[in-house]
Amino acid sequence: MKTRDRILSASLDLFNEEGEAEISALDVANALEISPGHLYYHFKGKDALIHALFDDFEAEFDVILRGADGRLNTLEEHWLFLYILLEEIYDFRFYYRSLSLMAARYPDLNKRLLRLNARLGDYIDQSLQTFGDETLLVDGSKLKSVLIDQLLATLTFWLEEDALDQSRAPSPQLIHQTVLRALLLFAPYLRGDFVEFHAEIIDRYQNLAG
Repeated sequence: MKTRDRILSASLDLFNEEGEAEISALDVANALEISPGHLYYHFKGKDALIHALFDDFEAEFDVILRGADGRLNTLEEHWLFLYILLEEIYDFRFYYRSLSLMAARYPDLNKRLLRLNARLGDYIDQSLQTFGDETLLVDGSKLKSVLIDQLLATLTFWLEEDALDQSRAPSPQLIHQTVLRALLLFAPYLRGDFVEFHAEIIDRYQNLAG
């Protein structure tokens, strides 16, 4: 692994485990047993590390959304998409565990995150249109925007909530729980085959989610 990649990997591990506020560039250098000057050659301080990591996250997030665009046709495919998305967010969880603080310290990154959320909202909107009135009662109604907002809030703040109660649940359990929460938001608006599929998924994963 190249030195630059090793630095980013170590930074991500430290930020995820200890929190961004608790880690300095010197801590990263010490963890890698390299000199601060060696680290500075690649990244001009902690801010540069944070921005490089967000670049990586944004690129991977983009790949996931582009891969899903117009290619998910079944309920199961959309359900699996949620798992892939949440696993990606979990890989960069240090940002999501303290969103308000990170937004204050890195306002430019917060704007980029808002743009990603807007794209995710568009994806959810398109997904609801795919299912249509035969599956969801919200299609074409004012309730659809409310449901989209609820889903975005769930997918954005799940890690901050976990950080607040300090449960630090294992990642598979936490992701299962969050997917279930997202699915339950659909419950009041379901009909047709979606009702049976929804019940099957809830039965299959509610024990795993705890």
